[in-house]
Amino acid sequence: MFPRISVTSWLVAVSLLAGCGERISGPVTRPARPELAPVDAANDSQSGDPSHASAGNESEVPSPQQQIDLIEANWSVLQSLVSDQKGKIVVVDVWSTACEPCMKEFPHLIRLQTKYPDDVVAISFDIDYAGIKNKPPAYYRERVLKFLGSQSESKVLHRMCDTAAEDLFTEIKLDSIPAVYVYGRDGTLAKRFDGSNSSGEEVSYVKQVIPFVDGLVQSH
Repeated sequence: MFPRISVTSWLVAVSLLAGCGERISGPVTRPARPELAPVDAANDSQSGDPSHASAGNESEVPSPQQQIDLIEANWSVLQSLVSDQKGKIVVVDVWSTACEPCMKEFPHLIRLQTKYPDDVVAISFDIDYAGIKNKPPAYYRERVLKFLGSQSESKVLHRMCDTAAEDLFTEIKLDSIPAVYVYGRDGTLAKRFDGSNSSGEEVSYVKQVIPFVDGLVQSH
């Protein structure tokens, strides 16, 4: 079970690292973001799991002809994108390269899109932008693209939040990531997975998200 990534602890870690780019030793509940290190850590953690073998396969990094289209957007724009997908089940994964649990779960978003290419629209919503004055969303773009490029790409739509993470968490009343929003075919929110359930379980695609989406697909 992955540790829950709280808003306060993540913002503290980000603030400490923003000026120096060094790794913080010891456990950090919302992981620090040293330059590109979280991406490498995610790949290393997957190397022993056959189900993650493709995630760290350098041969699958997109070529220049397969560049990832990463578009900046706020939550309202994202909701408009969701509304445009009516008739489909939409899965929005809210994640960050500062969150190792997010990166470990991320390959399942791609597998879900691959499993249901005609029924599901998968959207990746990165929230690396911390609202630091001299570090706009574009500052985090290379780091985010590096991680996305390490994945087995499919038809996932990629968006990068241009609202500071703290403000976004307040706006959508979210306390932790990873978080996954599943919208029904009518465009309304069917369920949010964010680790705040009564059982205390953290977000798991295998245990929670995929079975829920399976049910929505089969009920159509």
